[in-house]
Amino acid sequence: MSLGYIDLTEYPVIDIMWGDSLDEMVFSVTIASLLHDIGKLLHFAGDDRRAQNLSGSDFIKQFTNDENMIHCIQYHRREDIQIADLKDDSPAYIVYIANNVSSCVNNKNIDTSPSKRYSNSGLLCSIFNLLNNNTGTSTYLPGRIDKNIKYPQEVRYKGVEREYKSILADFKDQLSTVQFNSEYIHSLIELCELYLSYIPSFDSTDPISDISLFDHCKVTAAVASCIYLYLKHNGRTNYRAELFDHERSFYDEKAFCLFSVDISGIQQFIYTISSKGALKGMRSRSFYLEILVENIVDEILQICSISRANLLYTGGGHLYMLIPNVKTILLDVQKAMKTINRQLMSNFETSLFAAYGFEECSANELMSRTDNPESYVNIFRQLSSQISRMKMRRYSADDIRLLNATRMENDDRECTVCGSSTNLYDGTDTVCSLCMAMSDISSILIKPEVVLAILNEKPSGKYIPMLSANGDQLFFCPMHMNDAKEMLQKNPENVVRLYCKNLFRSGLSQSVNLWMGDYASQNGFGQLKTFEELAERSEGIKRIGVLRADVDNLGVSFMKGFIRENDKDSPYRFLTISRTTALSRSLSLFFKYYINDLMENPIFSLSKKTGKRNIVIVYSGGDDLFIVGAWDEVLSAAVDMHNAFERYTQGSLTISAGFAVFDSKFPITLMAKNTAELEDRAKQHQYMNGSKNSISLFGLEPKEGALIDRNTYDWKTFINKVLGEKYNAIKELNRITGEEKGSTFLYNILFFLRQCEDEKINIARLAYLLARHEPTDKADNDAKSVYTSFSNSIYKWSLCDADRQQMITAIIIYIYLIREKGEEK
Repeated sequence: MSLGYIDLTEYPVIDIMWGDSLDEMVFSVTIASLLHDIGKLLHFAGDDRRAQNLSGSDFIKQFTNDENMIHCIQYHRREDIQIADLKDDSPAYIVYIANNVSSCVNNKNIDTSPSKRYSNSGLLCSIFNLLNNNTGTSTYLPGRIDKNIKYPQEVRYKGVEREYKSILADFKDQLSTVQFNSEYIHSLIELCELYLSYIPSFDSTDPISDISLFDHCKVTAAVASCIYLYLKHNGRTNYRAELFDHERSFYDEKAFCLFSVDISGIQQFIYTISSKGALKGMRSRSFYLEILVENIVDEILQICSISRANLLYTGGGHLYMLIPNVKTILLDVQKAMKTINRQLMSNFETSLFAAYGFEECSANELMSRTDNPESYVNIFRQLSSQISRMKMRRYSADDIRLLNATRMENDDRECTVCGSSTNLYDGTDTVCSLCMAMSDISSILIKPEVVLAILNEKPSGKYIPMLSANGDQLFFCPMHMNDAKEMLQKNPENVVRLYCKNLFRSGLSQSVNLWMGDYASQNGFGQLKTFEELAERSEGIKRIGVLRADVDNLGVSFMKGFIRENDKDSPYRFLTISRTTALSRSLSLFFKYYINDLMENPIFSLSKKTGKRNIVIVYSGGDDLFIVGAWDEVLSAAVDMHNAFERYTQGSLTISAGFAVFDSKFPITLMAKNTAELEDRAKQHQYMNGSKNSISLFGLEPKEGALIDRNTYDWKTFINKVLGEKYNAIKELNRITGEEKGSTFLYNILFFLRQCEDEKINIARLAYLLARHEPTDKADNDAKSVYTSFSNSIYKWSLCDADRQQMITAIIIYIYLIREKGEEK
């Protein structure tokens, strides 16, 4: 049943104690769930061959004496509970049920056999092996998350006990630096992600062991915290009776609620700015939105008294989290979202809006274990429908009156950067306070030791207003790591939360690590390069390249990607919350973290450039990206990105992109708009073996009253035919002949190739041009051979529409690459 919009007057509202620590039992079941299967790591490392529940519980005793936590780890399976002397209110029953839900085990197929022994050669299978009817068998070499992309391999690694021993040793060292209290709960979650993401959660003999130990334990923690709060708020504390004796009936209870938020207006907010300082402004705005969404996440989690283990996905202005289906909690969440939207309206008028929805669900629905095979998919469908309806009725009559009054007060004053008519900066009548603040923090954001602090007191340094769930004013303040540590020591009451980017900091309480695609080329002064500086680093024509890319059909893949259409007996058995969570996290890791490695360590290059790329990532989220830079390096990065993503996902997902080249002074709003149009054309592209999975380049051309995209190709054609065949043929000719065959010759070829489409006589003219430029008898044989091959290929390609257009695109790229500065006009 859809909960939709809740009547605020129907139920009493509980008081929210802002800033209070996490409920003690929520903390215990969350951490116990995160570590309940740690014995598997001990098995894989060869350190302890006992049953993993015993080795795991003894392991955790090195770090805490919390009896509830130890019992949860020792007794999280039915056969262990049956012989244990547990109290009726022991949280071990909660972790037991949560483990079953995360493992997709229910009363129909509970394993009551003796504890399994786990092979010390266990390998994690790729989550993409089964996605979209894929039939892959790839695995990962055990290891921790680091900046280098981890690709699945078809090779079957042997003798990986040494890798597991290294992981275990490092994990223990890091765990000893973390205090087992609620202030460090996110550090504990991040520590588990860092070290347990490439370890299988199931027996290595299982051919479908594609859920990592971290993903399994994280979902277990999310489910456990929801179950505890659901039962607590309903006055049900005999956990043995509720969850063990009546296990089957509990699986059908609507104990959970999937909550989702979708921020509207992101594109306009980021790109609708003036050209002056545009790159800094865009990047700061993108960064601010990222923190704004993450802060909303933490505000809602705080209301629910749960942790980031319950956050299933965040990226691109979207978020999903699993929360307890408790009416008072849902009311508080709804009130918080209303407050947040009022703050968005106050600060940004109608530019940004947070649509949201709730959908209650049962454990069986989360496991796809109901009579309705579409039950899991329907959770997301209903949520999407709720959010769409909310977007169509954003504002109440009071909201509209307030907006109109604000606009009338500032009717003749607009910010010259973003066009807003509100909150103009006190020191000037031309720039709003937000744009001034964005400019102030832009140089700080690129520093490697930056900490992103959310404070409840206005700081003396640079800051931007931040939203809160209760309407109090918060402040977003980037600062150096040392300053953050000093503030925690001297004024901890002023710190609401801290965010680090791409940096696990186990010694910093209240901190949350965010994976962020934040690669940014800097000049000699340590400042973000401007459009002009990036253009100057281009090979050939001094222009800016812009790339926008987006994963194809990702929403469908999330909802239906693990349905096995060829499995007639049980096509829905892999469609579960654990796989959805693992998939979303894997994609976020690629776009929010591994993307930096592609920029720092290029593989493909149109020219002979080496080293870090002259590129700035404006935005890279859960499934899409926007990058700018030297045009040749951006196009080269597009090829690397496609190749990496195809390898990373084993071809189970594809990506489409738009690429365009602009003068550095071209309005940024139009850069974004034109490139978005090309991205749309790439997504509309149909070719022989499929659709989408393409790149559209340069721009749209008028023809017979319409705009057409001549330079759109599927990636295989673009890489193998345009670049691999045509472009390389031009390069080879230029290598042999040097300056003899310059840009004029290529311009003439380009002219006749373009005219061939309408007048076939131009094929003869092209042949004549090629004959006129044949090497003389005095030329060496190598030059003659290369030119003959080139000439024959050009003539053959001119006769075929597809080859001819590919050659046109290749010539455009090459001409851009050899044009001198004086030729640009």
